Amino acid sequence: MSSGWTAEAAAVFAKDWRAERRARHAVATLVLFAITTLVIASLALGPIGATPGERSDVASALLWILLLFAAAAGLPRVFVHEEESHTATVLRLAARPSAVFAGKLAWVASLLALLEAVATPLALALFDLPVASPGRLVLALGAGGAGLAAATTLLAAIVAQGRGATTLFAALAFPLLVPLAVLAVAATRAALGGGDAGGVLVQLFLYDSTIMVAGFLLFPVIWAP
Repeated sequence: MSSGWTAEAAAVFAKDWRAERRARHAVATLVLFAITTLVIASLALGPIGATPGERSDVASALLWILLLFAAAAGLPRVFVHEEESHTATVLRLAARPSAVFAGKLAWVASLLALLEAVATPLALALFDLPVASPGRLVLALGAGGAGLAAATTLLAAIVAQGRGATTLFAALAFPLLVPLAVLAVAATRAALGGGDAGGVLVQLFLYDSTIMVAGFLLFPVIWAP
């Protein structure tokens, strides 16, 4: 891979973080959504009267539902703002499509990693959950987050070409992200409870690979003016 391609992808990544530091729309939306959802859920459910296994089941499902809805709420504009601010044409001239996709994917993945770093310890504390296998939990969060980032970036590029980005994103995301959510919840639950998550993690990595390859193949067609 040429250094020029890497420089283009890094420039797109850096540009998005500079824009986010100025506006802080995505970070504020995702973090506030995560904190509010977890606090309300913990107050409504609470750790009292439930076994650790039951709490881990609830917390695993809630964590990934939160991540999916946070992504749907805060990330569809990853390409929309390029179209609205009329910088998409400049971006098409300045970087190759695959470099644009890689840069945007890296930005979305870093944003989701930040959200996971905030939401996961908060969920563990609020639901009073032990972690049987911290390493597997990190793998589950990493694999699930990578798949969510790849799917979100590809879908955001599609919805940027139409109107009603958030609604269209939600409609397209459902069939693509449900398998990811099921696998990620199972892997997270196994990591919290000490179960065997090896097979589920393999499926998650295969899902990630498939979505990323599809993204790099389809994005040049989607991104073409």
